[in-house]
Amino acid sequence: MNENKNNNNLDIIGFGKIAKAIPEQVYNRSAKTLLRTFEKLTAPITETTAGFGRYLRQKFDNMVEAEKAIATYTVEKAIIKAESKAEKTGRLVRPPLHPKSFVKAVEESSKETDPLLHEMWVNLLASQLIDDQNHPHFVEILPHFSPAEAHILVSLFPISEVGKNEGGYIFFTYDSFNYWIRKNGDSDLNKWTLSCGLLCEFHFADILAPEKDKYEKEKHVAILYRTVSGQAFLDAVTP
Repeated sequence: MNENKNNNNLDIIGFGKIAKAIPEQVYNRSAKTLLRTFEKLTAPITETTAGFGRYLRQKFDNMVEAEKAIATYTVEKAIIKAESKAEKTGRLVRPPLHPKSFVKAVEESSKETDPLLHEMWVNLLASQLIDDQNHPHFVEILPHFSPAEAHILVSLFPISEVGKNEGGYIFFTYDSFNYWIRKNGDSDLNKWTLSCGLLCEFHFADILAPEKDKYEKEKHVAILYRTVSGQAFLDAVTP
């Protein structure tokens, strides 16, 4: 899949336009300003659980200055997104159901400068403040994501939309394939990469055998589709 196709796929869900580099001025806030801003931002979501507030503050204190700057910027964006969604849906921004996962998400996001992955962390934090469906496992998975996995996952279809196929493979490993397609009948063959195998290992994607006689057997082609878990993860990390 070439870079233009990647960008087009991301634009479908808004990433292409939203994911931007962290502004240089983010790093120029003083330590005192960072702390004051971070405490002000997190107070509404920690005030009902004092222990959670102290834990989050201690984690913040242990960060280096650049991480504090990114963490504050990320939490700020996440809260704005959560409040916007709450206003549209009539729901309330509330403390996260899984505080430990929220703290870990703040920690991990403070180390991420890639625009696409940083935007995914922003959305994941926002969803923790408003979405009951957000799962703590997503916080464990996202640190292992690269933009390549994100590009592929966004482009996949659910199993109901892949068209006619021959079902699953009886004997295979994820290293058995040379190419993958999104739907049966696709003429574009995408090279099977490590990212494809990782998405399958994460259970965010899985494979089906394409319809017989559509593709040369020696090319070892699989239909790669997005699973229910993959869709839930995508819902949590996209706008």
